[in-house]
Amino acid sequence: MPAPRLPVAKAAVTGAAAKNPGRHAARKKPKGTRVIGEPYTKMPAEEQAQWHEFVRDLPWLNSSHRVILRMACKLTVDMDGDEFGVSKAQALSSILSKLGATPADESKVFGGGDDDEDDEFFN
Repeated sequence: MPAPRLPVAKAAVTGAAAKNPGRHAARKKPKGTRVIGEPYTKMPAEEQAQWHEFVRDLPWLNSSHRVILRMACKLTVDMDGDEFGVSKAQALSSILSKLGATPADESKVFGGGDDDEDDEFFN
Protein backbone atom coordinates (compact mmCIF):
# COMPACT_ATOMS: atom_id res chain seq x y z
CA MET A 1 0.00 0.00 0.00
CA PRO A 2 1.45 3.41 -0.91
CA ALA A 3 2.18 6.02 1.72
CA PRO A 4 -0.67 8.46 2.37
CA ARG A 5 -0.38 11.89 0.75
CA LEU A 6 0.77 14.77 2.89
CA PRO A 7 -1.74 17.57 3.36
CA VAL A 8 -0.65 20.79 1.62
CA ALA A 9 -0.19 22.65 4.90
CA LYS A 10 1.92 19.88 6.44
CA ALA A 11 4.08 19.66 3.32
CA ALA A 12 4.75 23.40 3.57
CA VAL A 13 5.53 23.33 7.32
CA THR A 14 7.78 20.28 7.13
CA GLY A 15 9.69 21.42 4.06
CA ALA A 16 8.52 18.50 1.92
CA ALA A 17 7.06 20.89 -0.66
CA ALA A 18 10.39 22.72 -0.98
CA LYS A 19 12.39 19.48 -1.12
CA ASN A 20 10.30 17.98 -3.91
CA PRO A 21 8.31 20.78 -5.55
CA GLY A 22 7.24 18.66 -8.52
CA ARG A 23 5.47 16.17 -6.29
CA HIS A 24 3.48 18.89 -4.53
CA ALA A 25 2.95 21.31 -7.43
CA ALA A 26 -0.52 20.13 -8.46
CA ARG A 27 -1.86 19.73 -4.94
CA LYS A 28 -4.37 22.23 -3.70
CA LYS A 29 -5.49 23.02 -0.20
CA PRO A 30 -9.02 21.74 0.41
CA LYS A 31 -11.62 24.48 0.17
CA GLY A 32 -13.73 25.38 3.15
CA THR A 33 -11.27 24.42 5.87
CA ARG A 34 -10.89 26.76 8.78
CA VAL A 35 -8.34 27.03 11.55
CA ILE A 36 -8.66 24.33 14.18
CA GLY A 37 -10.06 26.79 16.71
CA GLU A 38 -10.63 26.43 20.40
CA PRO A 39 -11.37 23.10 22.12
CA TYR A 40 -14.92 21.88 22.61
CA THR A 41 -16.53 23.59 25.60
CA LYS A 42 -17.62 20.32 27.24
CA MET A 43 -14.07 18.97 27.32
CA PRO A 44 -12.53 18.80 30.82
CA ALA A 45 -9.71 21.23 31.61
CA GLU A 46 -6.98 18.56 31.25
CA GLU A 47 -8.20 17.66 27.77
CA GLN A 48 -8.40 21.33 26.79
CA ALA A 49 -4.80 21.81 27.91
CA GLN A 50 -3.80 18.80 25.82
CA TRP A 51 -5.71 20.30 22.85
CA HIS A 52 -3.65 23.49 23.06
CA GLU A 53 -0.43 21.47 23.25
CA PHE A 54 -1.32 19.47 20.14
CA VAL A 55 -2.30 22.62 18.23
CA ARG A 56 1.00 24.27 19.19
CA ASP A 57 3.03 21.21 18.16
CA LEU A 58 1.10 20.38 14.97
CA PRO A 59 0.54 23.64 13.07
CA TRP A 60 -0.94 21.88 10.01
CA LEU A 61 -4.12 20.86 11.84
CA ASN A 62 -7.35 22.48 10.63
CA SER A 63 -11.08 22.28 11.29
CA SER A 64 -11.37 18.88 9.63
CA HIS A 65 -9.18 17.42 12.40
CA ARG A 66 -11.35 18.58 15.31
CA VAL A 67 -13.09 15.28 16.12
CA ILE A 68 -10.01 13.09 15.82
CA LEU A 69 -8.02 15.62 17.85
CA ARG A 70 -10.68 15.45 20.55
CA MET A 71 -10.26 11.68 20.68
CA ALA A 72 -6.47 12.08 20.91
CA CYS A 73 -6.86 14.52 23.81
CA LYS A 74 -9.18 12.17 25.70
CA LEU A 75 -6.91 9.17 25.25
CA THR A 76 -3.79 11.16 26.14
CA VAL A 77 -5.35 12.31 29.40
CA ASP A 78 -6.63 8.76 30.06
CA MET A 79 -3.06 7.42 29.93
CA ASP A 80 -2.62 8.41 33.57
CA GLY A 81 -5.60 6.29 34.65
CA ASP A 82 -5.64 2.70 35.83
CA GLU A 83 -7.72 1.38 32.94
CA PHE A 84 -5.50 2.35 30.02
CA GLY A 85 -5.01 -0.97 28.31
CA VAL A 86 -3.59 -2.25 25.07
CA SER A 87 -6.63 -1.37 22.97
CA LYS A 88 -6.56 2.27 24.11
CA ALA A 89 -2.81 2.42 23.49
CA GLN A 90 -3.29 1.07 19.97
CA ALA A 91 -6.12 3.51 19.31
CA LEU A 92 -4.00 6.45 20.51
CA SER A 93 -1.07 5.31 18.40
CA SER A 94 -3.28 5.10 15.33
CA ILE A 95 -4.81 8.53 15.97
CA LEU A 96 -1.43 10.17 16.51
CA SER A 97 -0.17 8.63 13.29
CA LYS A 98 -3.18 10.01 11.40
CA LEU A 99 -2.48 13.45 12.83
CA GLY A 100 1.20 13.23 11.85
CA ALA A 101 2.35 13.28 15.47
CA THR A 102 4.46 10.14 15.88
CA PRO A 103 8.23 9.79 16.27
CA ALA A 104 8.34 8.22 12.80
CA ASP A 105 6.73 11.36 11.37
CA GLU A 106 9.20 13.53 13.26
CA SER A 107 12.16 11.66 11.78
CA LYS A 108 10.69 12.22 8.32
CA VAL A 109 10.32 15.93 9.00
CA PHE A 110 13.69 16.60 10.61
CA GLY A 111 15.84 13.98 8.87
CA GLY A 112 16.44 11.98 12.04
CA GLY A 113 20.22 12.54 12.11
CA ASP A 114 22.82 14.78 13.73
CA ASP A 115 24.30 17.67 11.78
CA ASP A 116 27.76 16.70 13.09
CA GLU A 117 27.66 13.26 11.47
CA ASP A 118 30.55 12.42 9.20
CA ASP A 119 28.87 11.63 5.88
CA GLU A 120 31.95 10.69 3.86
CA PHE A 121 29.84 8.72 1.40
CA PHE A 122 27.41 11.57 0.73
CA ASN A 123 29.80 14.50 0.31
